Amino acid sequence: MAHASIEEFVCRYFSLQQTALIDNLLYEDKEMDMYNGLYNLHVHKVELSTGAFTGTHNQLMDKKATILEQLQHRRNAALQKDIERLECDRGKERTVYEWYAVPYWIARYMIDNYEVVLSWKDCYWWGRCIIGKSLTFDAAIQQLYSIVLKTHS
Repeated sequence: MAHASIEEFVCRYFSLQQTALIDNLLYEDKEMDMYNGLYNLHVHKVELSTGAFTGTHNQLMDKKATILEQLQHRRNAALQKDIERLECDRGKERTVYEWYAVPYWIARYMIDNYEVVLSWKDCYWWGRCIIGKSLTFDAAIQQLYSIVLKTHS
């Protein structure tokens, strides 16, 4: 893989688009079991005393932990209000336009980089939230590709 082009990389790991299948499975999931395996689906936008916060649920929890740590050292009404705002925000669901079957290591990378991923029954799908660009120009794939190149150089 060290000398594979980004086109070859995309063809190897992102060629199995399964949008119709995943959309149908999610639609038919009446007990919402599959939704427990969705990562980074919601984006939160909260106005805090230090400025606007935008991020996924995991990023929101990290921000909350940071503020709680600050509150342990000093009492601050503005920070306490920030905690309340973070706890009350429901977030906005991101629109997934395409689903791609991916191996675990790519799913893990995508989750860690705040991309939407569905994990269900030891299978993984990356949810692409943008359209109109070739996969080779997708920022998440370009970053992953550069990491793979560095690792195998």
